[in-house]
Amino acid sequence: MGQFKLVVVVILAAALLPLSALGNGGFPEFITTNENYYITRIGKLPDIKESEYSLEITGLVDKPGKWTLEELRALPGIEIPLTVECIGNSRGGPQLSTAVWKGFLLYDFLVSQGLKDGVTGVRYEAADGYYASHTLDQIRDNRVMAALYMNGVPIPRLHGFPLRILNPGFYGVKQPAWVTRIEVIDRPMKDYWEDRGWDCSPPMQIDSVIFFPKKNDKFKIGKPVKIGGAAFGGRRVERVELTADGGKTWSEAKIVKNRDADNVWVFWEGELTFVKSGSYTINARATDIMGNVQVEKDPAKFDGTGDWPLVKVKIK
Repeated sequence: MGQFKLVVVVILAAALLPLSALGNGGFPEFITTNENYYITRIGKLPDIKESEYSLEITGLVDKPGKWTLEELRALPGIEIPLTVECIGNSRGGPQLSTAVWKGFLLYDFLVSQGLKDGVTGVRYEAADGYYASHTLDQIRDNRVMAALYMNGVPIPRLHGFPLRILNPGFYGVKQPAWVTRIEVIDRPMKDYWEDRGWDCSPPMQIDSVIFFPKKNDKFKIGKPVKIGGAAFGGRRVERVELTADGGKTWSEAKIVKNRDADNVWVFWEGELTFVKSGSYTINARATDIMGNVQVEKDPAKFDGTGDWPLVKVKIK
């Protein structure tokens, strides 16, 4: 079994609802409910008891030790909306969700424990056997969060109770859940999926998905076809365009819902009108505020894919 097939097997338990259980005119919830948020893990679902949990801090800190959940919840908190995609998500796939998270800034917490000279980052260990790492620069500059709440409630067991790390603008591979230990390190370390051939270091690429129409939906000649979806990535989305001729001509879609923030998807909608019968392939592409344009075909498949999404329709 190849590496790409392996990660697909791992995420078979993922909830497919965020992109398939569509309502509201074909769009999903802008803030994904906890019940519909996608799920990935590498092993058995951890069963962590609130009263027994502690976060262990080890390595190059002046004050190593263990923190209870009550102590962590008493730390100064922040709240952010965040869109996260699984690094193994296929083009237009369902492993994509947005939630509002609340927790504490990890950098501030680590500084309060006294960082020793030479610290370059941290390594996380999770109760399901997963491990990942961040550089100290990422933790500081990206405002990495140790999240304790998801959409206003303690993080559900399925999504990482009691503590999940969030690195805004990066794939889910950099967002370990069920975290029980943080080691402060002075050396580079590979993540779980890097040990299995993936490149976990790049941020999320500018990307988009099409929610509607559905494959092989039928429409009449001369009648506008409504197309809607989402666009997202490591930076704020500026523009979304549609084509039905392989990119020879483009029509700009309208952004119909957003949070005016980096790292949060936007919903878009546009129309195309066809004057001849036949089968057509509709593609979308997005552009972020830095001018990064979504690529037609992403040549590297082990660092997240950003291929143009597509849907085929029939015109009669």
